[in-house]
Amino acid sequence: MAIGTTTTGDAGTDAIVTDSGGSPNHVFDFVIPRGFDGEDGVTGPTGPTGSCECKCKSVGELVKNGGMEIRSDNKPSNWVFTNPEGITSLNSQGRVHSGFWAVNIGDESAIEQTIPVTSNGCFYQLSFFARGEGSLVGLTANVIFETTTGPVSGGIITIRQQDITNSNRDFAFYQLITSESPANTTAITIKFLVNSDGNQSLDLDDVSLKIA
Repeated sequence: MAIGTTTTGDAGTDAIVTDSGGSPNHVFDFVIPRGFDGEDGVTGPTGPTGSCECKCKSVGELVKNGGMEIRSDNKPSNWVFTNPEGITSLNSQGRVHSGFWAVNIGDESAIEQTIPVTSNGCFYQLSFFARGEGSLVGLTANVIFETTTGPVSGGIITIRQQDITNSNRDFAFYQLITSESPANTTAITIKFLVNSDGNQSLDLDDVSLKIA
């Protein structure tokens, strides 16, 4: 390169060289060669593994005998009854959702189960399958948080008469997500109350309650 020249440009790119010593000036284009890349530096130490402390970890199914398969005196075990005369285990074809048994609940009759819990500030998922044995059958499903200061409603499903399926071999699926359980919750009660006309009734099966 002649004396009196100047260059502009970065390594590895086109550069402009101007010869200021000549007359007239000359401009040349060429590529400035790029030097070798240096070696990679040493990788730093790996940080500690993160952890998540979730107070509402799933513990699986909370309902006992939700499938109604275990029976005593022709009624599902692990459940408490209002008007026990209106509660009957059944295994008739077309009236069981899964397994071999369901429970039939008559007018003004109810079944319920209270489940101890240790995790508070959680949401819960209740689900079940039901069908009407007759068209004029209604159901109220309640989730109640039992607290040290009294019961607190966690959620409710209300199905009016004529709004529930009553076809043979056909069950409807219902599900709700509760409100957040209070900090002083000690147990959860789930309750199913039937209201119907005449001798009509409700078939209930596969009840489930889990942490959502």
